[in-house]
Amino acid sequence: MNLSATSVPKTYCNPLALPSYQRGVACSKGSYSGTDFREMADPAVLYFEHRWYLFPSAGMLWHSDDMVDWKFHTIEPFAPGYAPAVAVKGSWIYLSFSWDASEIWRARHPFGPWERLGKQGCDDDGNRTFLRDHNDRPVRWGDPCLFVDDDQSMYCYCNLARRKRQDEDCPWKLCSDEGAIFGVRLCDDDPSRFAEQPVKLLTFDPDIIWERRGEFNQSSSHPVIEGAWMNKLAGRYYLQYSANCTEFRNYAVGCAVSDSPLSNFTRQKHNPILIHKGGLINGCGHHSIVEGPGATLWSFYTTLIGINHRYERRIGMDPAGLDANGELFISGPTETPQIAPGLVNDPEALNGLNLLPLSVNCLVSASSHSEGRKPEYAIDNSIRTWWRAADSSNPQWLELDLEDDFLVHSARIIFGDVGLNYKRSILPAPYCYRILASTDGKKWEILCDKTGNKDEKHIVYDTFPLNGPFRFIRLEIIQAPAGMEIAVIEFTVFGLPQN
Repeated sequence: MNLSATSVPKTYCNPLALPSYQRGVACSKGSYSGTDFREMADPAVLYFEHRWYLFPSAGMLWHSDDMVDWKFHTIEPFAPGYAPAVAVKGSWIYLSFSWDASEIWRARHPFGPWERLGKQGCDDDGNRTFLRDHNDRPVRWGDPCLFVDDDQSMYCYCNLARRKRQDEDCPWKLCSDEGAIFGVRLCDDDPSRFAEQPVKLLTFDPDIIWERRGEFNQSSSHPVIEGAWMNKLAGRYYLQYSANCTEFRNYAVGCAVSDSPLSNFTRQKHNPILIHKGGLINGCGHHSIVEGPGATLWSFYTTLIGINHRYERRIGMDPAGLDANGELFISGPTETPQIAPGLVNDPEALNGLNLLPLSVNCLVSASSHSEGRKPEYAIDNSIRTWWRAADSSNPQWLELDLEDDFLVHSARIIFGDVGLNYKRSILPAPYCYRILASTDGKKWEILCDKTGNKDEKHIVYDTFPLNGPFRFIRLEIIQAPAGMEIAVIEFTVFGLPQN
């Protein structure tokens, strides 16, 4: 297979190489004294007027014309809470968030301007909210999913705040010893108000092992059922949810199905529909599913970093669909280059593209390394180890010996952001680098030259106009953001054997 630039279809690779990943929400809290980190999770994706809009926790908002190349666009409200939800009803777009940001905003366009609906109040525990239940009592929700049915009725699927004290007048409130997803129809004229009493649709089942809490699903106490998402497909309602917790690698997504939006949901046989496979991409939960090009379905989901904080997360995406039995599936998580969404129905694009990671645990050397951060950590296919240079002098390099000749297609770099400190104005900025290749380790050809890079991305994915064969690959880091140390969490080279 010829991997020249003119013949290779457009691809993407997880975690997504998005610009302007935002500062972690916890970093701005006065009680936080840990290391600064970046965070992006819980993606709600909206298809609106031939463009896709990505609303994640920790920042607003990203948009794309092809679901591969994304641009950042600041809007107000700017990240008022975790776990956003977005939906279109009529000529309005509605946006909501979790817990401390229990409110609904609306706009005519994703870029705004946005106006907040409802009236401010406090629930019985004293928490601020702009939502009201069916009895006009202030109420909060968590991890909302806004869903508009074919008849334009709007529903919310969510967790509902538990009370510090029990109240038999509100049996739909969460108690401390259960995890549950509720559904409620919202008022047509004001969706900040419940039209009727919420209905409990799904409850944690301790007999379902993957739903249990913990790195090995060892705990049935403190259950977590969250991250609701709803799709209506082929006339049926597919209520998706995440179980376990976002800080664990086996955070996963399940699905229940019904013929009604608010009753009789039954977990499908194939569950979970998304869970890690033991590699670089894990913690795959709290997702959304949106229509992509050519009537395809795509899932956007959270992936875990977890080095500096339990909520240090990124974003991935993969195809979704219904199988022959009418059950929902997500074809992921993937860790290698995948065909761009706009090409998944093109037989020629799909033919023969099965790129392999060539660099995992290969022979590697470096210009330098600090104690405990040897270069092998940059190629071990682990998201929680990294190589760090011995000092901040430029340039620094990693050199790989693939131990055979390969056709080289692309590379993914996850930079470490070591030294990031917003209070000291050590801020995200472009990484400048280049990638070279050689047959003998002496004469080098440039595959990718980003020495004058102006794009702020700490995850980069580059495809190459040369195809080799090559045995040696060299990553030269010319410049890290000012004040940061040169560090690489993972450098992965993708390609194919010659034959």
